[in-house]
Amino acid sequence: MLSQTKSLQVNYEVKGTGEAIVFVHGLGGSLNIWNSQVNVCSRYYKTIAYDLRGSGRTETSIPEYSISQFVEDLTDLLEQESVESAHFIGHSMGTLIVQHFAIRYPEKVKSLALVGGIIEIPPAGKDGLAARSELVKEKGMDAVADAITEGGLSAYTKFANPALVGLVRELLQRNDAEGYAASCRALADAKAIDHQEVTQPVLLVVGDEDKTSPVRMAQQLYKGFPNAKLEVIPDCGHWATIEKPNDVNRALLNFLTTL
Repeated sequence: MLSQTKSLQVNYEVKGTGEAIVFVHGLGGSLNIWNSQVNVCSRYYKTIAYDLRGSGRTETSIPEYSISQFVEDLTDLLEQESVESAHFIGHSMGTLIVQHFAIRYPEKVKSLALVGGIIEIPPAGKDGLAARSELVKEKGMDAVADAITEGGLSAYTKFANPALVGLVRELLQRNDAEGYAASCRALADAKAIDHQEVTQPVLLVVGDEDKTSPVRMAQQLYKGFPNAKLEVIPDCGHWATIEKPNDVNRALLNFLTTL
């Protein structure tokens, strides 16, 4: 549904009843990357999945974005749905959003699950995101979709599930170029949190072939959070929620049901 929050027209979907789970996608994604997880989790929980500003069917609202702005958008959505606290599940850039949300609003967070978790983009990566932002603004999403698809998926996925490769490419191409470029800049500017301040349970899920947020980054996060678990999914790249949905679902439910 499209709904006007305090500052933004947001596209989101709500399913199920019970404790709330909020799904936050990453750069280039949409709420549909969570389709399998929502279908499973909504049997036991109230699930809320939404499109970030500039992504999917949510308003673009240019000129500039920031992780702080994404956090406030999330806060407005929770208020819209009268959700006082929830479990938060993020992918890629979405993991930075929920990490910063947990620092700013710890009383609203029951747990975090970070799929392809990110700490802070290193200097070379920041430069790459700035260059990508300019390229997309000049030439559109077609200029970057193939390279992102190639680098983001595992060798196994590209061999065994070529249809999914095409769908990820289409997902990327469907992005609003200005919104995507602004999101790139927001991600490049994002800073790491102090992970020791997050005392809630944290699940880290990473593909063994993830080049964007590799296993070593997940291990660094695991050491940083006081109360964390780590799951490494075999034959999986950065788009774990759609490359290996059953493995991700199993990890999430095992984590949530033990809280």
